[in-house]
Formats: sequence, C-alpha cells, structure tokens
Amino acid sequence: MSSVGPADTILSHHSPDGRFDNPWDTWKETGLWGVLKWQIDRRAKNVPQGGWLLKSRTPTSKDFIDEFPLHQLDSATLSDAGGDFITAVWMGHASVLVKMEGITFLTDPVFSQRCSPVQWAGPKRFVPAPRLDKSILPSLDFVIISHNHYDHLDYGTVVQLHKQYGNDLTWYVPLGLQKWFHRCKITNVKELDWWQSVQHCGGPVTVTMTPAQHWSSRTGTDRRHTLWGGYAVLGEKLRFWFAGDTGYCPVFKEIGRRLGPFDLSAIPIGAYKPRDFMKPQHINPQEAVQIHQDVRSMQSIGIHCCTFCLTDEALDEPPQLLVREAAAAKLSHGSFVTLQHGACLKTAGGLNRNEPALLGTP
Repeated sequence: MSSVGPADTILSHHSPDGRFDNPWDTWKETGLWGVLKWQIDRRAKNVPQGGWLLKSRTPTSKDFIDEFPLHQLDSATLSDAGGDFITAVWMGHASVLVKMEGITFLTDPVFSQRCSPVQWAGPKRFVPAPRLDKSILPSLDFVIISHNHYDHLDYGTVVQLHKQYGNDLTWYVPLGLQKWFHRCKITNVKELDWWQSVQHCGGPVTVTMTPAQHWSSRTGTDRRHTLWGGYAVLGEKLRFWFAGDTGYCPVFKEIGRRLGPFDLSAIPIGAYKPRDFMKPQHINPQEAVQIHQDVRSMQSIGIHCCTFCLTDEALDEPPQLLVREAAAAKLSHGSFVTLQHGACLKTAGGLNRNEPALLGTP
C-alpha cells in the first residue's frame, strides 16, 4: 500500500480523539439544531414529504415510472469488446457498475427497497434496482464504499453480494469500516486512508482513495468515527473517478493534478436543498460541473439523484439543472450527463462509443 505523492499542503484529517475531520474552511458542522430547523422550515414551506416532481407536487407511482425509465441488465450490455473503453451502468443513486481493462467493480451498491436501518421504514426507492446476479454478471472483482451512511452502505446488499460472489470479492473501504464488515462475516476487506493506493490483486488497476468533504455515522453516537472519501481506479490505459458524497472544497483541483485526467467520473448532483443546510455536505449541479472541470474529467455522469427522496428538491430537478449548468459552463455537448436507471455508457478519451439513454433532456 502506498501514498500518491506529497501533499501540496499538510491538512490533517485525523483528530486527536481518534475521529476524522474535514480540514477545509468550506466545512461547517451541522448539529441537531440544524436538523430541527430544516424540518420546521420544510413544513412551513409545505415541501412534499414523500417525493415530488417539477410537473406535480402530488405525483402518482405511474408518474415516477414515466419520468424514470428502468433498463434491465443483460450480459451483452457489459461486454467491453476488447477493453479499450470504460463501460458504466448507473444502478441508481450512487451505485455504478463499471468494467474497464478486464476488471469489473461496483460503487456504493444499495439495492434494497429502503436506505434505512430497517426495511419497514425510511426512504423508499422510487425506481427498482436493476437485477444483478451471476447469470448476468458471472464475476465481480471488487466493491468500493465511500462512507457508512445508509444510502451508501446497505447491509442487505452487502450480504447479498458476498453470498453471490464469495471471498474472491474484495471490498475497499475507508479507515474504521473494516470492523463492520468483519461483523458481517466478510474478511476480504482493505481499509484505505486519503491518498493511499493499492494494486488490486496484482492486476492492471490501482485503487486510490481520494478526499471528500462529508461525514459519517450509522448510530447517531458514532459521528465521524470512520472516514469518508472517493476513489480513483487507474488502469494501464483508462482512468475512472468516483467522487463519493461531498460538498465543494479546494481538494478537487489537487485530485485532478495528481490523478487526472479521467476518462470517466461519477459525480453527485442531487440532495442539495435547502442550501444553507446541505451546502457543506452535498454539492448541487453547478458545483458538480465545477468539480468535473477541477478533476479534469473528459466524461462524467451525474449520480446521487432520482432514486430516493432525501432532501427538498423535486426528484427530477437535478438532471434538468445539470443540462443547463453544463451549457452555461460551455462544456462540450454530452460530456456531463445523467443516465436513465440501468442505462449504459461506453467511453474513453472523451469519446462515447454508444448513444446512452439519458435523464434531463427535452
């Protein structure tokens, strides 16, 4: 395990009490009062609690299905035809299935009906996860986990994948999360700190954890006890970056300098309202476009949207705003898009090898 070069500036994210910190001035801690104020304000503004669309504040199940089509996976979709490009399938929220240089991996897989400690309460999926099993995906090399929030680390999905793929499946996780996996009887787990790298099983790709501005907690009493971050997966010819969950901070230009440019990036675009509460921890589409530029991404897909109702914006607003912000920033056409659930994008060097099914377009 190695580190990726010396830091431009030494910013410690390790707290003396054993917890982790965000070392940038852009971070602001949000406590219980902030949560209560948000809930009071959203009731005063009559924000729909169960999810809504720009065209309707009281949408039906059919309205959601019409707005967010689901593409079912098949083995042909994942063919890389020689491996000279990255194949990526958006599985909903922050889950992306990626194949590059003969390696297949998943980011933050959450396939359960709810992102919650229990499956009888909590945010419920508006779009089912595409079916994924060994008949569709015979082998899966590794999974990368950005942090331990329930919409990014799901017990049911973790157990399901371990049951399907066994101990050959490697889990890359932030510092402090290995114990959680060991309690799930999963031992093939590798913890990483920011900027640490590991070559996956002696193969063609290196996995590097990258910083992000966020936080962690699963029980309410373990805030920032485990680390959070994104990941760069770097092959001999291709480079992929997963931002994880983050607010905007100065580190993205440093990521671009050290590890970019990237053939493909997966960058969050949703869960950003109200801004006074969400800004330190979740970027909006405008900030996502800035990150796309900061990390020197040639092609990006928007994630962390259109699947669960977590915040106050309409569920279909993020991809529509992304289209406008990409145009305002004069990005090349189609260089930052949001896929439909289960849709596939094949790209390398900023050139797409297919016409993917998109959200947010007229």
